[in-house]
Amino acid sequence: MAARKSSTPKPKTPSAGGKTPEYREYEKRHAELGEERPKLTQQEFESYEDELLDLLAMNDREMTDDEIVRIQELEYLLIDAE
Repeated sequence: MAARKSSTPKPKTPSAGGKTPEYREYEKRHAELGEERPKLTQQEFESYEDELLDLLAMNDREMTDDEIVRIQELEYLLIDAE
């Protein structure tokens, strides 16, 4: 499972070509590790990443089984390598 991240999100500033650094990293991970996983668009990636960060910010004791499963699904889709 991914490590908890800071609750202060980093600004997502697209560089030349309109891709954020986070999405470019995801593309690298997908090319190396995700050949059998669906390739996300940048919009899908950002939406799933935001959802994952929101879930990881929750107190573990307050999480439902469904939320834990959703974290695992999101980590799989995002090819979470951390």
